[in-house]
Amino acid sequence: MANMTAAFLYQDFSSGQMIIGMEVSSVLSAIISAFGILTNTIVIRTFMAMGPADGMTVAFLLMSLVDLTFSAVSFSLSISSIFFILETLSGSFFPVQPYGIGVYFANVLIPLSAIISLQTSFIAIARCLCVAAPFYFKNVFTRCLTLAFMVSFTVFSSAVYVPVFVFMGMVDKTDNIKNLTRPMLWVSPNREPTKSVVSTIIAIIIPLASQLIVIVTLVVMATSLRNSYHFRLSAAIGIDSPKRNRQSTAPSGIDRPTSKTANKECTISSKEMQIIKQVALISALYVVCHIPKIMFIITGLVLPEFNLNRELQNLYLTMSNTRMLFEMINSASNFPIYFKYNSKFRKLLAKKMCRQKKNS
Repeated sequence: MANMTAAFLYQDFSSGQMIIGMEVSSVLSAIISAFGILTNTIVIRTFMAMGPADGMTVAFLLMSLVDLTFSAVSFSLSISSIFFILETLSGSFFPVQPYGIGVYFANVLIPLSAIISLQTSFIAIARCLCVAAPFYFKNVFTRCLTLAFMVSFTVFSSAVYVPVFVFMGMVDKTDNIKNLTRPMLWVSPNREPTKSVVSTIIAIIIPLASQLIVIVTLVVMATSLRNSYHFRLSAAIGIDSPKRNRQSTAPSGIDRPTSKTANKECTISSKEMQIIKQVALISALYVVCHIPKIMFIITGLVLPEFNLNRELQNLYLTMSNTRMLFEMINSASNFPIYFKYNSKFRKLLAKKMCRQKKNS
């Protein structure tokens, strides 16, 4: 796991297929991350215009800010990778080493990914508790509490990973083979032992725990909603039946309750249902998009040769690039969910778009 951040910019170009794979991966990453920058910018501006009405809106806004940062850093990494490929294949050299810059961006993505995992877990747990035990937790997750949790995730993940950046940097170095001096990556011998400890927390424990937590909350939410529906339906029918018996002898001019009465008593408020759908879809998207990452982690724990400069390095590179692409997709794909299942978000965005058209 120690060399995970260098996988995207691996320097061994002995295989033509590996070159093509890196080119395709870099271009796809640039496109996906650019789309993520666009969509998350729209989401952030819309949520800010809506205002922090409740804790869940605050959570969605802060999560979009992290997704925007993740997409921006991913885009920068993709561009660095493209310049690195061009430099290696063409034989010409840029003033600054693209590989070193890319390794920096790849390292920044690791704590950002941990923040996304922690935030998604918090949102899933909060909504799960509100669905499973609404009388106890409906008003617990206020704006202030949500803000405190979301910010603490950012501070924790960043603080844990700071020691890794202490032992690396960009310094002027002379490459005797290429006969040039330029800012290049410097890595301290103390970096890898430090990173091994940090990565165990940030890149292994948190993703595995978050994946399990989100899956469990999805199951609990689905079960609670189904049980709640059946309970309300049976209660409504039970209340309605005596009324039907009493009114069977009433004059025909008096309205009698119908099945619509029971249905109304069984429904959840539209706002609550919208939030539940948003959280459920965001959680499901997170689980699906992080399956490659979970497979990558488990494979690394099971197979010692699964690493760079080892027997399974090609498999390592393939799975590493795949998991990064899916993480980028996860950070870029929340906009359709908000647009579809948040009526206030949709109306405000449509109003802003109409206003811009009139001004143009």
